[in-house]
Amino acid sequence: MGRRRGSKRTKASSAAGDRITGLPLELRARIASFLHYGQVVQLSALSRPWRDIHHHTPVVEIDLSKFLLDDDSGLLDEDSIHSACATLGRRAQDVSASKVDTLRLAYATDNVRMRHHADRIVALADAREIHLDADQASDDDHAWTLHLHPVARLLMLYAAQGHEVQDALMVHLPPAARRLMLNAAHQFVSVDGPGAAALRELNLRRVVLREWSHLPSLRSLNLESVTVEAPFAPGQWCPLLEELDIIFCKIEQARVDICLPHLRFLGMASVDVSPQGQHDGPPFGHITVHAPEMEELSIWAAGERMKDFKSFMLRAPKLQLLSWNNQFVERVHIDVGRPGSVEVGKIEFTSVYFGKIKKYWEQMVQMLQGLLPNVPPESVADIVRPYMTPEECPEAPDSDSDDHTVEKMLSCDLTALMWPDI
Repeated sequence: MGRRRGSKRTKASSAAGDRITGLPLELRARIASFLHYGQVVQLSALSRPWRDIHHHTPVVEIDLSKFLLDDDSGLLDEDSIHSACATLGRRAQDVSASKVDTLRLAYATDNVRMRHHADRIVALADAREIHLDADQASDDDHAWTLHLHPVARLLMLYAAQGHEVQDALMVHLPPAARRLMLNAAHQFVSVDGPGAAALRELNLRRVVLREWSHLPSLRSLNLESVTVEAPFAPGQWCPLLEELDIIFCKIEQARVDICLPHLRFLGMASVDVSPQGQHDGPPFGHITVHAPEMEELSIWAAGERMKDFKSFMLRAPKLQLLSWNNQFVERVHIDVGRPGSVEVGKIEFTSVYFGKIKKYWEQMVQMLQGLLPNVPPESVADIVRPYMTPEECPEAPDSDSDDHTVEKMLSCDLTALMWPDI
């Protein structure tokens, strides 16, 4: 009886396995893509139908930290890495193999050997989409530096004595690359290689940009928690840009010039624009935006990251949506070319200081003058007043603070304002 029950379980398991094996190759390859690349290679030894599965997975995922022999020495299992690279190389040479669509690669940039292997894997995969998680190893663990080349060890020792030695992270894009997502631990980054000229989308997080790479085909750029030390004039290095997102970034320049003939969307969230070393005092940062095709503009600032701008100049004759939240500017000028072009959006300011609200009111009137160029400047405040809503939001009654502050909010519903065809 026991053997018969076991036999049924074996048959059931085999039948389930046969159902997966019987799926089309493309579907099996997609399922296998959920595995780490080393596991996919092991899967290829399962049976003849699975033999070349690692030549068809659309996603290749490799974490080089998994190849560490031990965390203390930083030494890698070089044989296993070389085997993985050889497998990727054979896939590249197999004319019946599928192209790698997405490469997900994680490695510690403090480890020189990992960086070398990472560059090789990026080149061999030649993926359309590349995700790099290029973080640094723990600052408390540098025992592996004993195994570095003497020159590299000397450079690190020199840095430890108080001299800054920072090596830029060079990303060499292969020919097929069209999208790059890079997360690095506040390192200098540069992008080049044969794929740089054809790159369409670039997402950078936690990096330092000391110079800009020339990306003539770039359409979308997303910067998050990025420190920009180079002059910020994207029209010079990515003239075809259509979408630009700048989130929680520090631009160490006195001026930002965004002059892009094809830009359709611009988003800025808590962006600090000020010369290097100047963090306090009066507002810094002059922003100039000239985008004849731009349709949407979103500006947002909040919390400790709020930094005032000295000036904000906008020329966007096709602007349709404007969302502006809490970003204070000493002098603002908006030119949309014709009245009523902005049909959707909202301008909103919040402060616990009455004086600040008065400045917000003045700024809002300046902005609305630009949105309603056919209305005399002296009449704008009276005409838009019905659409401007002042509110008070008292502090919660159960607060531990003895000083019950009142948060004041001033907003203008542009959607309601523009519908009456002022």
